[in-house]
Amino acid sequence: MDLIKKVRAFISHWYLRYLVATELYMVEPWEKVVIHILFAIVFAVFWYFNYSIIVNAISHFRDGSSQVHQLDQ
Repeated sequence: MDLIKKVRAFISHWYLRYLVATELYMVEPWEKVVIHILFAIVFAVFWYFNYSIIVNAISHFRDGSSQVHQLDQ
């Protein structure tokens, strides 16, 4: 139980730091929910962009460079 209390205190501490850093500690609870949803949407869009565009581009460049090496031989 002591470990659970420590983990809970740790998360609570960092959540409070997050609220203070983003200045969300002074808004209404419904506004916090809306802003958290917006943050989640922005994070998901960034993740999707990185996964679909950048990872595919890197794999495309790797495939292209392996084909160039095959043509040189």
